[in-house]
Amino acid sequence: MSAIIIGERCPYCTKFRSPLDIIRQPGNVTICLDCEQRHLEALQAMETGNFLGQCSECGTKHDELKAQRKCGPRGEMKIHFENGKYRVLCLVCDPIYFRKRQELYGPTEFGHSIGLH
Repeated sequence: MSAIIIGERCPYCTKFRSPLDIIRQPGNVTICLDCEQRHLEALQAMETGNFLGQCSECGTKHDELKAQRKCGPRGEMKIHFENGKYRVLCLVCDPIYFRKRQELYGPTEFGHSIGLH
């Protein structure tokens, strides 16, 4: 017996998700629930100056990153703006993310400066 698995790719995290986990927004924009949550955490961090969420790429929580000192003594994070949404990445995932999302960063001046073209 074979099973059919239905999934929809989130354009932000590029992971396939259940259609039930996809939010449809005006302008034919879609985002998964996890990425929307990470976006809200990024907005809150920019508003308060204090990030309490998790890396939108690896999912490691801020407190854990800070304790492991993988992101500096204060748990520094990087914020990316992608198609109208914000993503907060730890310093470990940040350089990997540029290469993963070459279609976003490759044609930019920054992308050329780090050799993504």
